[in-house]
Amino acid sequence: MRLGIISFILFIFLLVEGTIFQVFVPDAWGLPFTIVPRLVLAGVIFIGIYLGKNTGLVYGLIFGLLYDIIYTDMIGVYTLSMGLMGFSAGLAARYFHQTIFFTSSMILILTTINESLAYGFYELFNLSNMSMSDFLLRELIPTVLFNGIFAIIIHVPMRNVLKDKGYGEDIV
Repeated sequence: MRLGIISFILFIFLLVEGTIFQVFVPDAWGLPFTIVPRLVLAGVIFIGIYLGKNTGLVYGLIFGLLYDIIYTDMIGVYTLSMGLMGFSAGLAARYFHQTIFFTSSMILILTTINESLAYGFYELFNLSNMSMSDFLLRELIPTVLFNGIFAIIIHVPMRNVLKDKGYGEDIV
């Protein structure tokens, strides 16, 4: 039952990313920077932290593939990167306490790595239309800050959903 609730939450995040947040992104209003909400990535990182590296990997692969199919032109970029981020979050959580500071730091670090990995893949295949300096200043920094704030806001609700008594690590 809990896996269904977690999957439903991530699916809602996936839908909200591509619909509601598209109205509020600065790029749509003509501002010189872009915020890319990575709500699903934040959810996958929370799953990795609270349910373990294998569960984070599986959810990252599944929702990364969905993300690739729905939103991108190249299959595999977000499948690989989100799976890797979920796994990495689970590995790091073994060595640190799951506080709001740790979770927010992981979201900031892993979102930075995820965005850089995606940019690198798109640059490798000449699908990027943005220079590295434009990417850093116009997209990466605003995206990471937005997702860090989002992580702080959803920390307690996600922790409560994921830290249900009776389940151990790596339930998948």
